[in-house]
Amino acid sequence: MQQEQQNNSMDESIARVQLAAVYRLMDHFGWNDIRLNYATTRVPGSDNHFLISPDGLIGNEVKASTLVKVNSNGNLIETNDLKVDKVGFFQNSVIYSARPDITTILHSHSTYGTVVSTLQTGLLHIDLPSMMFFKKIAYHDFEGIGINVEEGKRLVSNLGQDKFCVILRNHGLLVGGRSIAEAFMNLYFLETACRTQVLSMSTGYPIIQPSEEPISVFLKTLEKLKQQNGFASFFDSLMRMIDRLDSSYRD
Repeated sequence: MQQEQQNNSMDESIARVQLAAVYRLMDHFGWNDIRLNYATTRVPGSDNHFLISPDGLIGNEVKASTLVKVNSNGNLIETNDLKVDKVGFFQNSVIYSARPDITTILHSHSTYGTVVSTLQTGLLHIDLPSMMFFKKIAYHDFEGIGINVEEGKRLVSNLGQDKFCVILRNHGLLVGGRSIAEAFMNLYFLETACRTQVLSMSTGYPIIQPSEEPISVFLKTLEKLKQQNGFASFFDSLMRMIDRLDSSYRD
């Protein structure tokens, strides 16, 4: 039992470092919206406890030690003076409850992602990153800032049981993953796809849309590559980059 407790503690410490790295990476890539973006993850070994940055910190201030632990209602597990944005966490809680396979959720108001969220076309599959999300993107219509139980049900219904990414109409991006690494790389590639689309549309020239057949061939190849290594090596590379810039997130 003591060894099991030590393993769980070590797992949580790793999760804290990785999630803190996500906050720093979101800041590095310019996806911050002051403090309105967030990243959360399940505490390893627990279904009802989650890690999130406390209200008041911007991305480049987040450290592993500053992350707080909350329950499924967004209430702090530890007793202290810190606060958590319960409205922001509500979206997470309904998805975590409905999708036990999702361990991490990220939300951003990134410029290009938000622009695509305002377009009737939604995401176009015109480059390799966007093709990764072919038939794998959910959409949720804007219903205001405050989310309620009924809207939560509609969000979960739109996400379904097989999708990990949602374009929140007129709002931004929300992505999940089966690991912190997968969630972040989903956000990275989705934001890259949105940027390419916005820049392509801004040229005013007709956009070439590949047919479904070559996209399907690409996805089969991609799936084989993901089975070999997944997104872990990509995320590890990005953590090394952040370490070189400022490793204080590990504190």
